[in-house]
Amino acid sequence: MFSFEMESVLDAVREASVLGRKLQGNCRAELKPDNTFVTEADLAIETLLRERLSTLTPGWSFLGEEHGLTGDPNAPAWVIDPIDGTNNFVKDLPIWTISVGAVFEGKAICGVVAAPVLGEVSWASQGQGAWREYNGEVSRIHAQSRDSLTHEDILAYNTEVESAIDFSRVPGCMRNFGSVAYHLTLQARGALCAALARRHRLYDVAGGMAICLEAGCAAQYMDGREWTADLTAPKEAIPLLVATPKSIEMLDGVLTLRQSATALLGHESAAGETPARS
Repeated sequence: MFSFEMESVLDAVREASVLGRKLQGNCRAELKPDNTFVTEADLAIETLLRERLSTLTPGWSFLGEEHGLTGDPNAPAWVIDPIDGTNNFVKDLPIWTISVGAVFEGKAICGVVAAPVLGEVSWASQGQGAWREYNGEVSRIHAQSRDSLTHEDILAYNTEVESAIDFSRVPGCMRNFGSVAYHLTLQARGALCAALARRHRLYDVAGGMAICLEAGCAAQYMDGREWTADLTAPKEAIPLLVATPKSIEMLDGVLTLRQSATALLGHESAAGETPARS
């Protein structure tokens, strides 16, 4: 399907991982207008990946967290989050990822997510399955369905989900590891019951979504819309749920929007985010 070898993409991400590990603890952090951190490492990694990937796919567009959208939004595009979990990176915590996804016509067609400090790289391409390399050993990964939730089942979500979803009926454990992309790799390899995200951008999820879909997951917003890869989409006010179809059906009975969420989501919609749909 591609004019490039997946191994070439993996090599680019591995090179970026080495750079990230070298710079962690040795670069300055600044606050962006949205009060999130950006570091020299974010900028250097995104630049490196754009350079390496552009040689593999001339004519493709790019969407990156730090340098925005360049190229034709209707063309195939690389979507890059150079460091997902920059707060963890700045605080010298081990869970941060480098996420690279390829999207075209609303679909995630391949993805790579590396967790450099943890020694993990996960990847997938359409029709070729999902894979994980951990400390040099490669294995195929699959998501796991649940018939019901127990106290020991884990759901992972980013901080923005808490204000919109009522978890009071969920018997499982709630976790936030600080990287949406890492949550998606955990979901793809069966460690989670579900992964949720809210107020994310495409670069937060594109790489991990390709892996989850190849591992047997589905992705939908809690208003019933299916997830699509939209290079120009604003932050989503409605939470995104990623799990196996069977688990999504089971979770439909226990995950609900908070009563206070209607006004909150309406306010965010007025600010330019994707509105709730009835």
